[in-house]
Formats: sequence, structure tokens, C-alpha cells
Amino acid sequence: MVFLIGPPDAEECLKSLEKEKERLEKEYEELQKKYEKGQISKEEYEKRKHEIEREFVEVMDRIVQYKAFSSGF
Repeated sequence: MVFLIGPPDAEECLKSLEKEKERLEKEYEELQKKYEKGQISKEEYEKRKHEIEREFVEVMDRIVQYKAFSSGF
């Protein structure tokens, strides 16, 4: 029987990724508020929104990978 073990710092990395996820969620909320108040243009809003979404997907993908490795699939 083979057990897959994640990196020794997997738990620490997972916590860091969770914090990054929360930061991106807050940044997205702030971006929406700025757009609703007319503080930024639609182009700027759409550009930054797309960037945040890409970062978010990347972070979520890494979170899933770390959870899969730490559970041994």
C-alpha cells in the first residue's frame, strides 16, 4: 500500500492560500463598491475584475491540490 504525503509545509501553505483567497474576496468587494460609486471607469473595473478572478481561480486550484495531497486522495 502506498500513501502519498504532501510537502512538509503543506498545512502552512494551505493557511497562506486561504488568507490569499480572503484577500482577493475583499479586494473584489472593494472594487465593486468603487465602481458602484463611480470612482472607477467600467474599463478599469472590468480589467481589474478579470485579474482578480484569474488570481482567485489559481488560488482555489492550489487549495484543492493541497487538500487532495494532504488527504492522500
